[in-house]
Amino acid sequence: MTENTQNGVISDLTEILRLLLILASRKINLQHILYLIAFLTFGLGDAITGALMMHERGAAIEANPFIGYLFTTQGFDGVITGKVWLTLLILFATYIIQLKSPDMHWTVNGFLISLTIGGLMAVNANLTALAGGIPQAPGAIIVVYLVLMFILIEIGSFVDGHSTRVKID
Repeated sequence: MTENTQNGVISDLTEILRLLLILASRKINLQHILYLIAFLTFGLGDAITGALMMHERGAAIEANPFIGYLFTTQGFDGVITGKVWLTLLILFATYIIQLKSPDMHWTVNGFLISLTIGGLMAVNANLTALAGGIPQAPGAIIVVYLVLMFILIEIGSFVDGHSTRVKID
């Protein structure tokens, strides 16, 4: 490529990226960000740190026997692929439920926040075990996650039930 052609391609790509950022900034709301953060923490973060932990310390250190079996049979990539697909399935089901019940905005936000916090707790436990420390008890993490999920979903349901919507005739 000549220098003029390269400059033209770079300027075209820059313009496309600028337009995409403008479009994204106008279309992205809090819930979109919560979906992304839940995917990054619960899906990718837990999958990568868990696979690294099992790679370094063995599959027996994983508290979830299914994930340990997946690591033993499919390896590092299998754990990441399986966890990412599971997370996408959960998020897709959440999205479909919200489409069928549009008055569940804050209820879904509560679920997404709890999923994010659950992912952060799992990442923290994985990194602690990877560093050779004693991680939090898996049962305690699950109980905290379930209680938090129940509380945040109930708060979201309360807000959804008491919010007013403007109807345009």
